[in-house]
Amino acid sequence: MLTGGSDPLYRQVLASGHRHYARIEVWSGNGVQLAVIPPERTGVPEGGLCFLGGAMTATLTSRVARNLTLSVPMDMYPIEDDDLLAPFGNEIRAFAGVTLGDGSDVYVWQVFRGRIREVQQSSDGTCSLLCADRAADVADVNFVSPQNSQPPNTISQEWQRLIVDAVPDATFGPSDIFTKQIEALTWEFERASALDEMSRSVGALWYPLADGAFVQRIFPWTILSAPVVTLTDAPGGIVNGWSARRSRDAIFNVVTVTGERLNGDVPVYATASDTTVGSPTSITSGFGVRSRVDRLQNPSTQGGAAAAAEKLLQTYVTPVEEWGLEIAPDAALELGDTVLVEVNGRSTLQVVTGFAYPMGLEGPMSVSTRSIVVGGAF
Repeated sequence: MLTGGSDPLYRQVLASGHRHYARIEVWSGNGVQLAVIPPERTGVPEGGLCFLGGAMTATLTSRVARNLTLSVPMDMYPIEDDDLLAPFGNEIRAFAGVTLGDGSDVYVWQVFRGRIREVQQSSDGTCSLLCADRAADVADVNFVSPQNSQPPNTISQEWQRLIVDAVPDATFGPSDIFTKQIEALTWEFERASALDEMSRSVGALWYPLADGAFVQRIFPWTILSAPVVTLTDAPGGIVNGWSARRSRDAIFNVVTVTGERLNGDVPVYATASDTTVGSPTSITSGFGVRSRVDRLQNPSTQGGAAAAAEKLLQTYVTPVEEWGLEIAPDAALELGDTVLVEVNGRSTLQVVTGFAYPMGLEGPMSVSTRSIVVGGAF
């Protein structure tokens, strides 16, 4: 959770009537804030872009974690290549929160940073922007020729190296430290895929935070941690609607791991199955068989592939409960936050895996969560 988001005053304001605050800034690709308010437009926060509405979505299930869509006045469509909203380098930085009764904006946070990727104008009088976070900038810079990893760099060092190579002005937020040395690998084309697999090999995710800083962190739903806030539908809470879901679609009781290297080494593979007597997901139970293949470069021995398969199996056979919540817009909520969900007479620890935050002055915020599975990875 962003600093100050658990303050009692802020939580109280969220649960009562409050004034929503949103500011959209435009910055050049060189890090210079651009003037955006025409003299004839008023009612826009100082330094902010005039916009009509929009939403910021965030998820841990996508390589590009955050996307921002905005609706702006029709006449702001970029005609010239160097116009303010042309998708040729300028970026959007969005800020949101609440305004207190005295007019102060102490509870306002940066919630997005990313380039303008697309602008569309339509005959119905609308003009819309699509922006993506800095992970999209990393994904844009693929390897122009096969690139080798650099042992004895650690996973953490190699992860930062590949990001800085793509985005030289990248900044890094608080991350977990992985001291395991990178294997001798060869990556062919996709830089983002290399970063995905490197992180996955240590049970981690990589993504940009709200301010654009990159982090690499252990899967948050595998760590038992104290909740940062309670989300409840009781009086004084901010939950207005909810749904709970369990599904067999995310459960696999036969897992095969293959270690396939681009340097010509002989591939290795191993399969693990749930054969535990009494397990509801055993291959001999009424559950049936659901199989999955994970292709990784890192396992270099049969034993390494077998260990990876067993670890993945333990995770894939764990029943997971997912929640969907509709809450008052909470700009301080972050991906990976542990929250205590108290609704419908139930109390359960959940991890925030996604949300959609309304940038306009109205509308609820939707939040997706999943249960904590200690010892699991994926």
